[in-house]
Amino acid sequence: MWLSEQPSGGISGISVAEWLSEQSFMAISRSAILLDAVAISALIIYVTRVALGYKQTWDRYQLLVNKTLYEKTLASGFGSVHFLLDASEQQQYKEAILAYAILLRAEKGQVPCCRSIGDKCERFMYDAFKVKVEMPIDEAIDTLMRLGLVTETSIDGSNRLQAVPCPKAYEGLKERWNGEPEVNFSVGIL
Repeated sequence: MWLSEQPSGGISGISVAEWLSEQSFMAISRSAILLDAVAISALIIYVTRVALGYKQTWDRYQLLVNKTLYEKTLASGFGSVHFLLDASEQQQYKEAILAYAILLRAEKGQVPCCRSIGDKCERFMYDAFKVKVEMPIDEAIDTLMRLGLVTETSIDGSNRLQAVPCPKAYEGLKERWNGEPEVNFSVGIL
Protein backbone atom coordinates (compact mmCIF):
# COMPACT_ATOMS: atom_id res chain seq x y z
CA MET A 1 0.00 0.00 0.00
CA TRP A 2 1.26 3.39 -0.84
CA LEU A 3 1.34 6.29 1.40
CA SER A 4 -1.03 9.03 0.53
CA GLU A 5 -1.03 12.46 1.90
CA GLN A 6 -4.09 13.73 3.59
CA PRO A 7 -5.16 17.30 3.04
CA SER A 8 -4.41 17.90 6.63
CA GLY A 9 -0.75 17.04 5.94
CA GLY A 10 -0.72 13.72 7.83
CA ILE A 11 0.01 10.23 6.62
CA SER A 12 -2.96 7.93 6.61
CA GLY A 13 -3.48 4.23 5.93
CA ILE A 14 -0.34 2.61 7.26
CA SER A 15 2.08 3.39 9.91
CA VAL A 16 5.74 4.23 9.36
CA ALA A 17 6.80 0.83 10.68
CA GLU A 18 4.60 -0.94 8.20
CA TRP A 19 5.86 1.24 5.44
CA LEU A 20 9.51 0.51 6.28
CA SER A 21 8.71 -3.17 6.59
CA GLU A 22 7.14 -3.17 3.16
CA GLN A 23 10.13 -1.34 1.62
CA SER A 24 12.63 -3.79 3.14
CA PHE A 25 10.55 -6.78 1.95
CA MET A 26 10.60 -5.39 -1.58
CA ALA A 27 14.36 -4.86 -1.33
CA ILE A 28 14.82 -8.37 0.03
CA SER A 29 12.61 -9.87 -2.61
CA ARG A 30 14.54 -8.03 -5.38
CA SER A 31 17.86 -9.30 -4.02
CA ALA A 32 16.38 -12.78 -3.56
CA ILE A 33 15.25 -12.80 -7.18
CA LEU A 34 18.70 -11.68 -8.26
CA LEU A 35 20.33 -14.41 -6.10
CA ASP A 36 17.91 -16.99 -7.46
CA ALA A 37 18.78 -15.98 -11.04
CA VAL A 38 22.51 -16.23 -10.29
CA ALA A 39 22.04 -19.64 -8.60
CA ILE A 40 19.96 -21.00 -11.46
CA SER A 41 22.50 -19.71 -14.00
CA ALA A 42 25.33 -21.35 -12.04
CA LEU A 43 23.36 -24.59 -11.85
CA ILE A 44 22.71 -24.54 -15.61
CA ILE A 45 26.40 -23.86 -16.31
CA TYR A 46 27.45 -26.69 -13.96
CA VAL A 47 25.00 -29.20 -15.46
CA THR A 48 26.10 -28.22 -18.98
CA ARG A 49 29.75 -28.63 -18.03
CA VAL A 50 29.12 -32.05 -16.49
CA ALA A 51 27.07 -33.16 -19.51
CA LEU A 52 29.72 -31.97 -21.98
CA GLY A 53 32.46 -33.62 -19.93
CA TYR A 54 30.53 -36.89 -19.97
CA LYS A 55 29.99 -36.58 -23.74
CA GLN A 56 33.68 -35.90 -24.29
CA THR A 57 34.59 -38.96 -22.21
CA TRP A 58 32.07 -41.05 -24.15
CA ASP A 59 33.47 -39.79 -27.47
CA ARG A 60 37.03 -40.67 -26.39
CA TYR A 61 35.85 -44.14 -25.38
CA GLN A 62 34.10 -44.62 -28.73
CA LEU A 63 37.22 -43.47 -30.57
CA LEU A 64 39.34 -45.93 -28.60
CA VAL A 65 36.92 -48.78 -29.33
CA ASN A 66 36.77 -47.90 -33.03
CA LYS A 67 40.55 -47.59 -33.28
CA THR A 68 41.01 -50.94 -31.53
CA LEU A 69 38.46 -52.64 -33.77
CA TYR A 70 40.08 -51.10 -36.85
CA GLU A 71 43.51 -52.33 -35.78
CA LYS A 72 42.13 -55.77 -35.05
CA THR A 73 40.42 -55.78 -38.43
CA LEU A 74 43.69 -54.84 -40.09
CA ALA A 75 45.51 -57.47 -38.08
CA SER A 76 42.80 -59.96 -38.90
CA GLY A 77 43.02 -59.05 -42.57
CA PHE A 78 46.78 -59.37 -42.48
CA GLY A 79 46.45 -62.65 -40.61
CA SER A 80 44.00 -63.91 -43.21
CA VAL A 81 46.32 -62.97 -46.06
CA HIS A 82 49.25 -64.53 -44.21
CA PHE A 83 47.23 -67.70 -43.64
CA LEU A 84 46.22 -67.87 -47.31
CA LEU A 85 49.83 -67.40 -48.43
CA ASP A 86 51.02 -70.12 -46.04
CA ALA A 87 48.25 -72.46 -47.15
CA SER A 88 49.07 -71.80 -50.81
CA GLU A 89 52.76 -72.40 -50.19
CA GLN A 90 52.02 -75.62 -48.31
CA GLN A 91 49.78 -76.77 -51.15
CA GLN A 92 52.56 -76.13 -53.68
CA TYR A 93 55.01 -78.17 -51.61
CA LYS A 94 52.49 -81.00 -51.18
CA GLU A 95 52.00 -81.08 -54.94
CA ALA A 96 55.77 -81.12 -55.42
CA ILE A 97 56.21 -83.96 -52.90
CA LEU A 98 53.52 -86.00 -54.61
CA ALA A 99 55.12 -85.43 -58.02
CA TYR A 100 58.53 -86.39 -56.58
CA ALA A 101 57.07 -89.62 -55.16
CA ILE A 102 55.47 -90.46 -58.52
CA LEU A 103 58.79 -89.80 -60.27
CA LEU A 104 60.62 -92.07 -57.80
CA ARG A 105 58.18 -94.91 -58.50
CA ALA A 106 58.49 -94.55 -62.27
CA GLU A 107 60.50 -97.12 -64.20
CA LYS A 108 64.17 -96.17 -64.15
CA GLY A 109 63.08 -92.96 -62.40
CA GLN A 110 62.28 -91.34 -65.74
CA VAL A 111 59.02 -90.01 -67.13
CA PRO A 112 58.68 -88.83 -70.70
CA CYS A 113 56.51 -85.74 -70.07
CA CYS A 114 55.00 -83.55 -67.38
CA ARG A 115 51.45 -84.39 -68.39
CA SER A 116 51.93 -88.09 -67.67
CA ILE A 117 53.19 -87.19 -64.16
CA GLY A 118 50.09 -85.04 -63.65
CA ASP A 119 47.84 -87.91 -64.77
CA LYS A 120 49.56 -90.35 -62.41
CA CYS A 121 49.25 -87.86 -59.49
CA GLU A 122 45.54 -87.38 -60.19
CA ARG A 123 45.01 -91.15 -60.41
CA PHE A 124 46.87 -91.64 -57.11
CA MET A 125 44.69 -89.03 -55.35
CA TYR A 126 41.54 -90.71 -56.66
CA ASP A 127 42.70 -94.22 -55.72
CA ALA A 128 43.90 -93.22 -52.25
CA PHE A 129 41.26 -90.65 -51.22
CA LYS A 130 38.43 -90.97 -53.79
CA VAL A 131 38.91 -87.31 -54.65
CA LYS A 132 39.10 -85.99 -58.19
CA VAL A 133 41.66 -83.22 -58.52
CA GLU A 134 43.27 -81.35 -61.35
CA MET A 135 46.93 -81.07 -60.52
CA PRO A 136 48.92 -78.07 -61.83
CA ILE A 137 51.99 -80.19 -62.46
CA ASP A 138 54.05 -77.44 -64.09
CA GLU A 139 54.36 -75.54 -60.80
CA ALA A 140 55.24 -78.73 -58.92
CA ILE A 141 57.97 -79.62 -61.43
CA ASP A 142 59.33 -76.06 -61.32
CA THR A 143 59.53 -76.29 -57.51
CA LEU A 144 61.30 -79.68 -57.69
CA MET A 145 63.78 -78.39 -60.26
CA ARG A 146 64.44 -75.24 -58.23
CA LEU A 147 65.15 -77.37 -55.16
CA GLY A 148 67.38 -79.70 -57.16
CA LEU A 149 65.20 -82.78 -56.64
CA VAL A 150 64.47 -83.38 -60.33
CA THR A 151 66.70 -83.16 -63.37
CA GLU A 152 65.66 -82.78 -66.96
CA THR A 153 67.61 -84.74 -69.52
CA SER A 154 67.28 -84.83 -73.26
CA ILE A 155 67.31 -88.32 -74.74
CA ASP A 156 66.75 -88.83 -78.45
CA GLY A 157 65.39 -85.29 -78.84
CA SER A 158 62.77 -85.65 -76.09
CA ASN A 159 63.04 -84.22 -72.63
CA ARG A 160 62.71 -86.64 -69.76
CA LEU A 161 62.36 -85.89 -66.09
CA GLN A 162 64.32 -87.89 -63.58
CA ALA A 163 64.03 -87.83 -59.81
CA VAL A 164 67.22 -87.46 -57.80
CA PRO A 165 67.56 -90.48 -55.48
CA CYS A 166 66.41 -89.91 -51.89
CA PRO A 167 69.85 -89.94 -50.16
CA LYS A 168 71.27 -87.45 -52.65
CA ALA A 169 68.08 -85.31 -52.43
CA TYR A 170 68.33 -85.36 -48.62
CA GLU A 171 71.92 -84.14 -48.70
CA GLY A 172 71.09 -81.45 -51.25
CA LEU A 173 68.16 -80.14 -49.19
CA LYS A 174 70.22 -80.30 -46.00
CA GLU A 175 72.98 -78.20 -47.57
CA ARG A 176 70.45 -75.77 -48.95
CA TRP A 177 68.60 -75.29 -45.64
CA ASN A 178 71.65 -75.29 -43.34
CA GLY A 179 73.79 -73.17 -45.62
CA GLU A 180 73.92 -69.42 -45.87
CA PRO A 181 70.95 -67.78 -47.52
CA GLU A 182 71.45 -66.83 -51.11
CA VAL A 183 72.06 -63.09 -51.16
CA ASN A 184 73.01 -61.01 -54.15
CA PHE A 185 75.34 -58.38 -52.70
CA SER A 186 76.03 -56.69 -56.00
CA VAL A 187 72.63 -54.99 -56.01
CA GLY A 188 71.63 -52.12 -53.74
CA ILE A 189 74.82 -51.56 -51.76
CA LEU A 190 76.01 -47.98 -51.63
